[in-house]
Amino acid sequence: MKKWILCLLLPSIVYGYSASDKSSCTDLNLDTASLGKVRNQGKISWCYAFTAADMLQYTFGISDKISAADIATNYNNSSVGKIMDLFLDYGQPHETGFNKVALIQGMKSGHCSESSFPSEEWIKVTSGQEEKILMPQAIEEIKKLYQLRKNLTLSNLPFYFKFKNVDKKTFLSILQTKNKIKHFFTELRNKACESDRVEFDKRLKVKMVFRNKNIFRRINSQLDSGRIVGIDYDSRVLLNTQNQTRKISELHTSSIIGRRWNSEKNSCEFLLRNSWGEKCQRYDQSIECQEGNVWLGESSLFKNMTSIVYIKSKGL
Repeated sequence: MKKWILCLLLPSIVYGYSASDKSSCTDLNLDTASLGKVRNQGKISWCYAFTAADMLQYTFGISDKISAADIATNYNNSSVGKIMDLFLDYGQPHETGFNKVALIQGMKSGHCSESSFPSEEWIKVTSGQEEKILMPQAIEEIKKLYQLRKNLTLSNLPFYFKFKNVDKKTFLSILQTKNKIKHFFTELRNKACESDRVEFDKRLKVKMVFRNKNIFRRINSQLDSGRIVGIDYDSRVLLNTQNQTRKISELHTSSIIGRRWNSEKNSCEFLLRNSWGEKCQRYDQSIECQEGNVWLGESSLFKNMTSIVYIKSKGL
């Protein structure tokens, strides 16, 4: 595990790649309708968790949307998550993470539905009135409330966040019995999902491949096999397709769900399912965006990517 983390952090020395020819870039769009609309991670860096949730749901054919918040919070329990927490002291669900780790940890722990533990909006209850709050904002409000926990009672609790299996009393109990905020979020996850968590029917192998000259052959092979491919890359390419550098602080994760041949550019293009919501105004104007799914050419992808991740049967 240490080896692949180190490889990801080191600059790549690969300068060229084997481009897909037209015969290997036939039009393909995986049937991802079951995943629903493109998710919106908002101002929290949970792209790895949103991508992992989609990949697991698609791979296992799960009808209920898998909670990305559950996967992100569960990341703290992985060996990598614990090591990162020692050095970075997040004190909350990880703001960054590795897609491979999230997938492995997710398969190990089982999945929780989005309806039990939402990933985009949480329900805030104030004086009996409910309102939907963006999840990153909710986390910040909880962190402030946590500082006051010793003096809080059911009668003076200013607000709480409601979940399928968490009421006001349960929320306050978790708030007051956990001595670290990260433990609060872990227990909130456990309570919200305790009666709804479902084990995966089997454990599959997660493969990570670093950028190399034949990387698109690997991507095309997985797409041809009907598998979604996770990709780690510099997010700045989405804002400026001319970006050609990769910084760890800018790393982003999406999933590749389709491809097509661009006759004008004589190049293969790939369809990325992103986690910035359905609106397209945020992207470089030269990027074709379809309700939050974006098309990027091989050249732009190669210059900005670091690795890919996919799920396969252990025997393959």
